[in-house]
Amino acid sequence: MYEITYEIHGDESGPVIETAELSDRTSLNYTASMISTASAGTNVSVEITDVTAQGG
Repeated sequence: MYEITYEIHGDESGPVIETAELSDRTSLNYTASMISTASAGTNVSVEITDVTAQGG
């Protein structure tokens, strides 16, 4: 299993940091995030900041 930490950029209050889990190289588990942008033209992006192997 891998733990993937990522930042969602574009929210009015700054980056939103979330974590997802990838297991069996096929199953990605994450919680959907809702953000508020300053305007409809705001660019939203995601940056993976860390990947950690969990378990054996």
